[in-house]
Amino acid sequence: MPQTPQVPAATKTRAFEAIVSRIENQVLNGELKIGDRLPGERELVTQFEVSRSSVREAMRVLESNGIIASRPGDPRGAVVLSPTSAPLRKMISRLATTSASSLADLLIYRMTMESSANSLAATRRSEADLLKLEKAMARMRAARSQSQSAFSQADLDFHDVIAQASGHALLQITGEAVRHSIEQLITSSIEQSADDEALMQRTLDHHHEVFLAIQNQDAHLAEHLARSSLFEYYGHLLNEDDRNALAALASFGQTT
Repeated sequence: MPQTPQVPAATKTRAFEAIVSRIENQVLNGELKIGDRLPGERELVTQFEVSRSSVREAMRVLESNGIIASRPGDPRGAVVLSPTSAPLRKMISRLATTSASSLADLLIYRMTMESSANSLAATRRSEADLLKLEKAMARMRAARSQSQSAFSQADLDFHDVIAQASGHALLQITGEAVRHSIEQLITSSIEQSADDEALMQRTLDHHHEVFLAIQNQDAHLAEHLARSSLFEYYGHLLNEDDRNALAALASFGQTT
């Protein structure tokens, strides 16, 4: 007698996942705004008709994703946070380290992000933005006598200001994630410079060029400088085919 084929049971969303999905949607559609508080644990248990453990697991996931913050023992519900780059930074780092992403892929991504931010900053910058960029460069100059890590942080601050000046919220968040995550991945692939002082001076010179392009609202030059500098720093580490491909990208928009 032939056996009756078994039909797989329908997959049911686990209770805590339903809570996470609902709250995420409320944040995305504006029902929950930055600073709003969620209902307390007891009320969530009643509202979703789930166990306390399911509510606690949902709160743990939401907090891990940077959507809410809560304090142990606080009788009030968790508070909705403003978007940050932290979850995206984790995702990019994981994708880049667990996939076949090459150094060339990472450089292309950075070239794309930073050239867009530079171009928009040149178009939209304010006098206040220029002042912030000047202060960031001053911190870089001061950090030369401190440490390489202090200089690198000041360098990242300079790019953060550019991202803010671009006026593009998504570029700000993704740009920060890319700079921190991919910079770490790239630097782990290269040897330390034999002359840190020369490298820091070259970086300062490049940032001054970027500052002038943004100050003069020269969007084409600003975006070209982002691509060309990354190729200058890391191009020699690529194989010939990748180096030729990125050289073409780096030179795009170059003025003669």
